[in-house]
Amino acid sequence: MVAKLIVFEGVNRAGKTTQAKLLFDFFAAQKFNVLYVKEPQNKKIGAIAKQMIRKKNFSPETVALAFAADTMQHIDETIKPALEKYDYIIADRYYHSAYAYHPLMGCKPEWIHELHRYVLKPDITFILDIQLSEYKKRTQKGEKDPFENDEFQQKLRVAYIGLSKILNEEIAIIAGGRSIKEIHSEIRKKVMYL
Repeated sequence: MVAKLIVFEGVNRAGKTTQAKLLFDFFAAQKFNVLYVKEPQNKKIGAIAKQMIRKKNFSPETVALAFAADTMQHIDETIKPALEKYDYIIADRYYHSAYAYHPLMGCKPEWIHELHRYVLKPDITFILDIQLSEYKKRTQKGEKDPFENDEFQQKLRVAYIGLSKILNEEIAIIAGGRSIKEIHSEIRKKVMYL
């Protein structure tokens, strides 16, 4: 059996990591062999990509290339080898972030698409959607992420929701302003049909 690849995406503070870990725990409790992965990775390319964002002195295209390289390394070194070893692979962010973030940073969408032509598509992607008011409630004062501003997060939210129209794959938009338990229950119901 080839593992099912399940991805969690969405704006900052939407609950991606919480829901990814809950689904991991659910599958593990059912005695499935499950792997949790996250992008950007903490390997060399991912670390460089994260530094480039913080330094702010690189072109949007250079940053996009670094993140695309991290994704391809992740696929080659981790995801592809895991397909035959696991029942489920749960990814906390994946290439979908590039489609949402990089055009907002100035990259042409068609170029982002070309960069990700050879990615391994997931079986399903959950985009956790929260309103700007909910994002503000979940954001703590003093956070230094360069993308932690209301205007960017609102544009990012629209970009994520739009992915279901531009990517030819299974994408489920999940209302993320509800309780953790309600969201997890909806996600569990959807993955049972994979």
